[in-house]
Amino acid sequence: MLAALGLMYDNRVMKKSWPALLLMGFGIVFILLALGYALYQQRINQVNPAPLPEELAGLPLRDKFLGSPALTELSWMHEQEFQLNQAAVGSYGLSREITLYVAGTPLSFMAGRMISDMRDKIAGADTPFTPLAERDYGGRTVHELVGMGQQHYYFRSGKLVIWLAVDEQDAELAFQQALEFYP
Repeated sequence: MLAALGLMYDNRVMKKSWPALLLMGFGIVFILLALGYALYQQRINQVNPAPLPEELAGLPLRDKFLGSPALTELSWMHEQEFQLNQAAVGSYGLSREITLYVAGTPLSFMAGRMISDMRDKIAGADTPFTPLAERDYGGRTVHELVGMGQQHYYFRSGKLVIWLAVDEQDAELAFQQALEFYP
């Protein structure tokens, strides 16, 4: 049938060229992996500001750390380095009644892993936090805790991990507004 179409080929040529084609394929895959890794490294070496709401539960944003200074704060609190490309820490109210921590990862699955690691670390270690519940809010799992005199909530929003620490009287409203700000 190939002969009828004029598409004759020589088996000897194919037998000799397949190793070269295979080697070229491996080369292309290696180059693509190297480029992907270089782009990934560039994304994690540059820490951009994460978004913060201007107000929570009627309290204005008082202090904020954005980008690298926020990453320093997050790393210091957890005594470890994170592969983050966005970070923000905001305090709300005159007495800092609310603190919002936002960490952004280069890839969504990394944010999910951070949430799992946080849950496991809190459950298995001596921490100042007592887990209260894991609840579903619009398809997202929200972890609720108490500790250090405040209510705490942490959840994932795409590539972002959000931790909200809030005094009890402002907890429900601040939590609902954080969920709306970080869909």
